[in-house]
Amino acid sequence: MKQLMIFSIGPVQDFIATARRSRDLWYGSWMLSELARVAAKTIAENKVNTLIFPADAEMDSIPNKIVAVVETDNPKEFAEKTETAVRDTLTDTLAKTTLDAIKSKTFDRRLADAQIKDLSELYWVSVPYNNRTYTVVRAEAEALLVARKATRDFNQMTGANVPKSSLDGSRESVINESEYPKNNASDKEDKIRDLYEKYHARQGERLSGVDLLKRLGARRDEPDFKSTSHMAAVPFMEKLGKAKTAKLIKDIQSVFTGKNWDIGEKDGGALLYESRLTDWIPAGKDQNEIREAFIKIWKEYKLGESRPSPYYALLRADGDSMGEVIDGQTDEEQHRKLSKALSEFAGKVSFLVNNEKQENRDEKKDNKGLLIYSGGDDVLAYLPIHTVLRCAGELEKTFREDLKEFLASKNGETITPTLSIGIVIAHHLDPLSDVLKLARDAEHQAKDEVNGKNGLAITLSKRSGTDRTIVGKFSELYDRLTELRKLFDAKLISGGTAYELQELNRTLSGTTIPPEGIVKEALRIVEHKKESGGGNLSDDVKDTFKAWLETISLDELTNEMIIAKSLADEAEPGMVKQEEQK
Repeated sequence: MKQLMIFSIGPVQDFIATARRSRDLWYGSWMLSELARVAAKTIAENKVNTLIFPADAEMDSIPNKIVAVVETDNPKEFAEKTETAVRDTLTDTLAKTTLDAIKSKTFDRRLADAQIKDLSELYWVSVPYNNRTYTVVRAEAEALLVARKATRDFNQMTGANVPKSSLDGSRESVINESEYPKNNASDKEDKIRDLYEKYHARQGERLSGVDLLKRLGARRDEPDFKSTSHMAAVPFMEKLGKAKTAKLIKDIQSVFTGKNWDIGEKDGGALLYESRLTDWIPAGKDQNEIREAFIKIWKEYKLGESRPSPYYALLRADGDSMGEVIDGQTDEEQHRKLSKALSEFAGKVSFLVNNEKQENRDEKKDNKGLLIYSGGDDVLAYLPIHTVLRCAGELEKTFREDLKEFLASKNGETITPTLSIGIVIAHHLDPLSDVLKLARDAEHQAKDEVNGKNGLAITLSKRSGTDRTIVGKFSELYDRLTELRKLFDAKLISGGTAYELQELNRTLSGTTIPPEGIVKEALRIVEHKKESGGGNLSDDVKDTFKAWLETISLDELTNEMIIAKSLADEAEPGMVKQEEQK
């Protein structure tokens, strides 16, 4: 009998978001995609079955929701076969390989296996066609899936009275407490090193079996994962140049030669932050020694007070009105065609974020980011601050062009798919879970606060003061920020201009001075407060500012100027020390 079956594999957001490192984040999303791939391959084994979403089990990224037409008289048996394949891959392939490689006799393997076995969720529904149309059958299946997900399955977990996971706070740690160093113990340094070598855990981290799977799980084509500190340092390293950067990092690495210090990231931009080096080494003689060595090297390179920016960017993107777009595809083939288009877009995303592996690569156009995942219309990546805006523009344009033929109806109007993007500019030492939440909130604002969606929202999260968020229609906000960046780069306006305009807005907003008077005073400030060495503003630029102030409020413009300045490619002298003391 011809059935329409929908499978949903999870958990998704909670599982992915419980990450302390960027690699934890990446492996969690990759693992869910691989489990979905196993389900899709199991369905497609029988050639009479037809995958609709995804269109092909070999696509680069497989979504966690699978739609297929299946020929079966026993959908329950078919679903159980698919579920068994998914669970066996998780426990007998991914988990077993990872946990077997741990060289320790004290970690709780039984509990780790039980935690991982309990991790996966697979919900399914099946609806027979019975000579009905695809649209009718799919609507019924989607409604059933919503009801099925509302009926949660819970397995009771039993664990010892041990500390909870540092990542999710709910599962028990499986690392025996005897493996953690005690203060002032003679073997403290040895235990710190062993803890990292065995589990990739810091002395303050407690990890569950699921955490260990994220932290230690491997795949052959794994990208070279760098820390958020490295990503923040990329603009600074570009200014130094490859040769000078490589030599500087090598000289800093030499400080650790012959030492038993656990320095975590042993290469890359993280080594350019004095605070990261001293954080890795216990306080005392060793920490003072490395601090002095770092300052000496910095002086030898004549870098003065210049430091890499402490900020990087995390980008989240999501397709708009995709439910209506999917509903607009009225037969199986059109739905499969949409699935292929989304997969092709997902395949392009890695090159838009970082085209390092692309032939004939133009280094000047490389955004130098790192893709965490790309599942069709869903993207998560982290990038240097000086390329994130350009990357967002490329993602939005590519998505819009790749899916423009898929029409749908919403509120009586014909729409085509668009992309909304949320960006957070965050400190490289801020907890990744907090930054993820800010990025998710920014993405929601881009969707919720922009009429017709296709929005852009950027949050600047400084270590001091309140967060600033700007929101607008993508093309309009993107164009203003791009133009402001050009003006800052040309030193035609200074970083202090926005703050003087902000003070003007505070002073005059409650007065009876007419708006045109405020605009005129704002233009005077813009024209006269410029960087040293900058030229005069042209009439075209003045007209542009005037047009902006007729479109958005002075308060909105000042926030946009502050964020545009923060997207510059280097920190102010001494900025890192000031930021990290707060």
